Amino acid sequence: MSTKAFNDPKISVVIPVHNGARWLGETLQSLYAQSEPDFEIVVVDDASTDHLHDVLNQNADSRLRVVHLNPNLGVSAARNRGIDMARGRYIAFCDADDLCRQQRLALQLDFLEHHPEIVFCGSAFTCFDTQDRETVTHPQQDSAIRKALMLGNCFGLSTVMARAEHLKWCKFDPTLSAAEDYDLWTRLVANGASAANLPNSLVSYRLHPQQASRCKSAQLDQTTRRVRALYCARQLGDSAWVEKLYARRDGVIVEDLSWAAGLVTRHVAHQPDLTARDFRFLLAWFYQQQPQHGVTSWWQWTRLQAALGLNLDCNYRLNTALLALLPNSLGQRHFDTLIKLKH
Repeated sequence: MSTKAFNDPKISVVIPVHNGARWLGETLQSLYAQSEPDFEIVVVDDASTDHLHDVLNQNADSRLRVVHLNPNLGVSAARNRGIDMARGRYIAFCDADDLCRQQRLALQLDFLEHHPEIVFCGSAFTCFDTQDRETVTHPQQDSAIRKALMLGNCFGLSTVMARAEHLKWCKFDPTLSAAEDYDLWTRLVANGASAANLPNSLVSYRLHPQQASRCKSAQLDQTTRRVRALYCARQLGDSAWVEKLYARRDGVIVEDLSWAAGLVTRHVAHQPDLTARDFRFLLAWFYQQQPQHGVTSWWQWTRLQAALGLNLDCNYRLNTALLALLPNSLGQRHFDTLIKLKH
């Protein structure tokens, strides 16, 4: 590799790892095989206690840089450390158990250099265990992505490449250990960043029982709902509402739900590409955050849904009615299950 490529790489690939020695060697080899040669790899060892050191020695390369953290800081802080260390003009993410297809870096680099208005891009990815499973695709255009983010994450973290200058000032929230990527994408987009997804499957996403999305499913679901609500609030252009959502950790009241529905109604009246239904998970979040889900709040919730024309199915209406009649502790668990099923 040339001296220029080593000292001033175009791309920095950030890989956080905590006790991921089992898979990291394959991940590194998939990067060494990239058709685009001008990159560095920044591995952030987040206080691993397995045989990671041996794997790093076996896969040593002039493009590989390693930092060891002690104590364990968590995946968000580890990625942020990698971002701080990155010297490339572009930063690509990859988890320690995923594999990059040979053309991944080349295709994303070419796309970003020919589309200067795009801040970050992802791609399709293929799930695998002992063999390839389904290929997951997401909306490709910025306008479709902005709308899709109102419902949930539409980027595979290990597929994302972004312009470094944007990530240097807008990083992962170190307090989050689940849905931290969804949180970052929504904050970037809400601050005006344009995004895209390439249709090509550029990453192989490994399925295994130890992966974080399986181990933290309850936490992932809870954080996702909160991030989704905050993003929708930002889309509505009411920064005071965002602050209110952050501050009201002890629940909201029926009047808050009515106020939110009114704000949605006024907003969509001037946005032909949006409907009240696009904000349904935001309103559901408001309803869920109420400390008591009694008959009064249920009746108000039902009236609001009808007024907004959400046309929710009979089964959903029956379940929310049941929620209003259950003791609050049981009702909360019932609502959590219901929202998961509807999502």
